[in-house]
Amino acid sequence: MISLHIGFVSQGWAPDVGGIESHTSDLVRELLKLGHRVSAICLDYTGKTEPFGTTRTTQSGVEVTRMSYGYHDHDSLAKVVRNRDAEQVFAAWLDDVQPDLLHVHHLTGFGLGVMTTAKSRGVRQLMTLHDYWPICPRGQMFRVDNVNCTGIDPTACGKCLSKSFPHVMPSAGAKHYGPYDSVDEDGTATGLPEQLAADDAEVSSRRTEFALHCLHHADLLATPSARTREIYIAAGLHPDRMTVVENGIDVEGLRFEVESLKNAMRPQEKVRLGVLGTVLPSKGVLELAQAFAELKAEGRAPNLVLEIHGHMPSYHGDTSYVESLIALDKETPDLEVKGPFGHGALGTLLSRLDGVAAPSRWEEVFGLTVREARAAGLPVLVSDMGGLPSVVEGGAGLVVPWDDRQAWKDAIALFAEDTAQREAWAASTTPVWTAEQMAGQYLELYRSMLAMEDEPKAVQQSRPREKKLDRPDQAAS
Repeated sequence: MISLHIGFVSQGWAPDVGGIESHTSDLVRELLKLGHRVSAICLDYTGKTEPFGTTRTTQSGVEVTRMSYGYHDHDSLAKVVRNRDAEQVFAAWLDDVQPDLLHVHHLTGFGLGVMTTAKSRGVRQLMTLHDYWPICPRGQMFRVDNVNCTGIDPTACGKCLSKSFPHVMPSAGAKHYGPYDSVDEDGTATGLPEQLAADDAEVSSRRTEFALHCLHHADLLATPSARTREIYIAAGLHPDRMTVVENGIDVEGLRFEVESLKNAMRPQEKVRLGVLGTVLPSKGVLELAQAFAELKAEGRAPNLVLEIHGHMPSYHGDTSYVESLIALDKETPDLEVKGPFGHGALGTLLSRLDGVAAPSRWEEVFGLTVREARAAGLPVLVSDMGGLPSVVEGGAGLVVPWDDRQAWKDAIALFAEDTAQREAWAASTTPVWTAEQMAGQYLELYRSMLAMEDEPKAVQQSRPREKKLDRPDQAAS
């Protein structure tokens, strides 16, 4: 087979910590094994060079270009999705590297406008939609009042964003221009080809329209789960241009490492349930810890320890969620908030656990941590949101209603007290998609893109005003 030169675009790159960074590392490893070449461009948050300055290194066989960027220039909502300075850096990288095709993973910092740049140069591009950032600046369609969105409504989006990012919204004095507007040197929008946006709802609408227009430039769009595909189709993207590619995992390597470590360990006195990943309101970690605390107060599951591992950042500037979790940790027996862990420590961490929970309250795109747990042979407890329920198909654990505290308490108690049930879940043979399988699927998509006509037929996309998703139990956006 002909070797391909694939350009990767993402916000971060290993050794940066994050789910996308882990995913791209796994995918690139498999592509390199097959004799393909990878070049990457990503962000550099260190501030060691001037904004938009670049550095280039070679990491594990990949030429990585980092663009220095710290979101210093965000003076409008439009700048979040269109950054002309970043587009120039991207264009220079693209002209220099000249990949056969692009695989885009996330464009925060770069802006979705770089997809237009690639399109203008005739470069084929596939974008994997790892979250909802193109249609929701918060990334998760999870509102500032901790309610799931059911669709795109400019008025509701404007109100939410004015509380989340007031510095980029007109109501707080930010620039009124939209992504298409030309801007003079003094920062005044000329209004060409559009008129100035008047309010928060209008700038929100124009951002979304621009984002969907840019996504249309992709030859193919991939989502890690069928549910995420449904949500993007509801937002206005055409189903024929979207496919599902599950994130693959190094199943054999992880399972071997965990089993080896477990065999060398002494038997543990208590059952340990873990939650892995960033602690955010959308992830439901605090709510799970509260259910656990109530269970302990009732004298149930005395043999259970709940471990929470992950970064604990502010949530768009709000630290109250993390502070509440830390306070609960101090007063709850057997609740252990451990903090961040590196991806290299995953095997060691999983070897100490008897199961992993994902109590997410947003439409989880994939659920990497519980899939890694399944790869290691651990049972899982997941909420009924997004792509999580598919993880337990075949009897690998329980699906629990995301907003039902009593159901979570009962699930935790069952996990802790019923050894036979826990072992039955662990013994489930439901296959986990491997990194090798993922790479093979993407290679098929890469080649199908390169075989497309020079000018693919355009798919018309309607303006996504007040489209609703199929979740009648959620409050309207």
